Formats: sequence, structure tokens, C-alpha cells
Amino acid sequence: MNTTFKQFNLSEQLHKALADMGFETPTPVQSASIADVLNGVDLIVRAKTGSGKTAAFGLPIVERIESGQSPQALILTPTRELALQVDSDIKKMAKYKKIKATAVYGQHNIDVEIAELTKGVDIVTGTPGRVIDHLERRTLYPNEIKYLVLDEADRMLDMGFIDQVMAIVEQMPKARQTLLFSATMPFEVQTIAWAHMKDPKTIEIESETKTVDLIDQAYFRVRHNEKRKQLNAIIRTKKPKSCIVFCNTRRTVDRVAEFLNHRGYHAEPLHGALTQARRLKTINKFKRDKFAILVATDVAARGIHIDDLNMVINYDLPVEKDAYIHRIGRTGRAGNDGVAYSLVTSDDVMTLYEIEEHIGALIEELPLPKLPKSDRTKKKRFADKKRVRLSGGSVVKPISCKVYKGKAEPSSTGRKSHGSGQAEKQSSTAGKAYSDDRVKAIIAQYKSKPNGPAKRKSIFEKIKSWFN
Repeated sequence: MNTTFKQFNLSEQLHKALADMGFETPTPVQSASIADVLNGVDLIVRAKTGSGKTAAFGLPIVERIESGQSPQALILTPTRELALQVDSDIKKMAKYKKIKATAVYGQHNIDVEIAELTKGVDIVTGTPGRVIDHLERRTLYPNEIKYLVLDEADRMLDMGFIDQVMAIVEQMPKARQTLLFSATMPFEVQTIAWAHMKDPKTIEIESETKTVDLIDQAYFRVRHNEKRKQLNAIIRTKKPKSCIVFCNTRRTVDRVAEFLNHRGYHAEPLHGALTQARRLKTINKFKRDKFAILVATDVAARGIHIDDLNMVINYDLPVEKDAYIHRIGRTGRAGNDGVAYSLVTSDDVMTLYEIEEHIGALIEELPLPKLPKSDRTKKKRFADKKRVRLSGGSVVKPISCKVYKGKAEPSSTGRKSHGSGQAEKQSSTAGKAYSDDRVKAIIAQYKSKPNGPAKRKSIFEKIKSWFN
């Protein structure tokens, strides 16, 4: 294994850029791949997520190409987030070379992309659908492309992009170098690779520790209607600095994020129904530690790279077994330890067994965490139902107090106070004192008169009118 990047005879510009990026020694996948890419060999590389695949193909491509007007390298990725991540890394590598790079992806202003391509770029990173758009518009010319990279090819297969990928490959020049990088290698991907690559060399990186070995995995057996409650208990007791909660549907993501915010956390949702601008803003805020909990669908699994992510929680077990590896691979990156918890209902037991068989390890079951008593006690609100106990042991039915947002209950003078939550809090305290005094007065009047039960209905109506 190479111990330094100097052994690849890279240019001084690249070494300077690597120093800026904090890269000192190559990862195993970089050591095994960079020399072959520099020598023009087609590669099929299987390596786990977070192993440094981007630099494995990015460094030699940046080293070999020269600045021009037409794209010389095309990198295909399954998601917009990953396209932006790869494009950002490529630009950092090319910082001291006159090489221009850009990213093209769905839900981004295509006119802005066309303007960038018209000015001339050397490396294009994009999602399959948007790349096809540019090919059909003739705003992306494939004639000069020398390097074609399929990044996360298995994910493109899972997401149904394989036909689009093949349509793109068929438009590329025959005289090109093709590089395929992926965490897993399904049979369909291997078949396509061999059909469109020239005597490819296969590289499989067997890490000393697999992704699952670096991560402390466990599951909690829960009832389906208690998942949110137990999710809160896990986060409250484990206290992760940063956490991604994975759900299977957009609707669940929104509901879980809303629930967590109501419980006092700062959580934000991330799924495909959000605008691209909002998704990018959310990811950037999460990377800068602006909030602690990201609730996401699998669309985020391949697009977020955070070395110090503390915890991943599978609120829903994934349908795809490989998706479990991709999810928990968000933590335990760069050799760091990570924690992955899963909530398992009775309907998920068989899925759990299949995942255990797939990863070749048993996942430990843990007892459900218990919240401190102070956390289990519900806070009293101004809108809580009140009970008035009258003499003789009878109890008046609960009376619901109406609370208007931003507006307090009418006071004894008939004036209304307007304002924010602080005004509402103050007015609720005053209203409670006023109500209690009046109730005591009525009870005293009730006790002092004969035939009390006959008066109960009229008294109840009086009390009810004050709260309505």
C-alpha cells in the first residue's frame, strides 16, 4: 500500500490542493485505484461508503485533463446531493489548476446550467435525467469526453435510472476510459459494466473492519403506535450531538420532524418533495451544526458526508437490505465509531432477520430506555380541563377553556390583551386566579342555601359561561 500521495507523481498544484484539503495519506481504495486510472485502465471498484472513492477517480482525472471549451470528463451520480458533493470535491482538487467544473441536476435552474456550459467547462457532474436533458438540447457535447465515471452505480440501479444511464453511455465516444465505483455490485451492474467497458480491472477493497464492524448496532422492540414515544426516549437518554432519523416515506418524515420539534428538539425534514433550494439549505445547516436532528428519507443516504455524525436511527426499517448498510454508513466514517439504532415492530421481525443475514452479524436487542420522571410528567396548560368538586361528593363535568392564539381570555374589566406567547402566559395566570375566586364564591353561596341540588344546574351554567 502507498503511504503518501507523492508516490503517484502528481503535480505540485495537486499536492498543494491536497494539503489544503487535509489529505496526508491515501485510503486503501485510493492506493489501489489512482495509479491504474492514471495509466488509462478501465476499473470496476467495489468499496464501502465513506472510503474515499471521490478522490480515487477525481485526483487522476484532474491531473490528466487540460483546460478547454468542451467537457472532458462526465461523472454520473444517483442524487442531486451527491452530485453537489462530488462537484465540490473536484473543485477543491482543481483549485490551483485552470480547470472548470460544474454540476447539473434536477430542480435546478437549467438556464443557469446552460450558461455555465456555454462558457466552457472541463468536468461535469450530474444526475442521469438532467444530463439527458442537456444532451437532447445539445447544450452538453459528448464528443470530447475522455473519462466517464459511474459513481454509486448500484444506487442508480435501485432508483430505476439504469435505462437513462445506458442511454447516456451509448452517446459517449468509444475511445474513452470508464470507471465504475460502488458500495455493492449487483449482477445487473456487473453485466452492464462488462458490456460497455474495455477489459476492466476489478478492485475489491476488503477493509480490515467492515462498515458494520465500526458501528455499534442495536434494536428496540416497540409497538407500532409507540414509535414516536420511544424515539423521544432514545434521543432523550442517549443525547446524541448529531443524529439522522431515517423514515421510509415523505409523510412519515414530516410527522416525525413535527413531533420532535413539539418535544423541544430542533429537527428538520429532508425528502424529495422539498424544493432543491430548501434541501441544500437544510444539508448545509446540518453540516454546520445549526441543528442536531435530521429526519430524512433514503434520498439523503448517499448525499451527506459528515465525519463526526454520532448516531443513526432507523425509525422505519428499510425495504432494501443494502439500504440498511447505506443508512448506518452515515455514522462511523473516517475510522470513527458510530451508533445505529432501529425501531422494530412485530411486522418488521422477518425484515430484521434478513438484514442480519445480509450483513453477517446479529443485531443486539436492548431494553427500551426509560425517561426520568420529570420528563414523563405532562406540563399543565391554560387549556387544561378543569373539574369543580361540589359538596356531597358530586363532580361537575370537565369544562374546556378556550384559548385564542395571541389573544388572552377577557379579564374582569372586559378588556382584551393582545400580544405574543408572553402576554398569553401572563393573562392565563390572571384568568386562573379570577376563575378560582368566582368558583369559590359560588360554592360558598351553594353551601349556604337550602335545596342545593336543585340549584346545581344553574350554577354549572354560570361557571361554564365564564370559560366559554
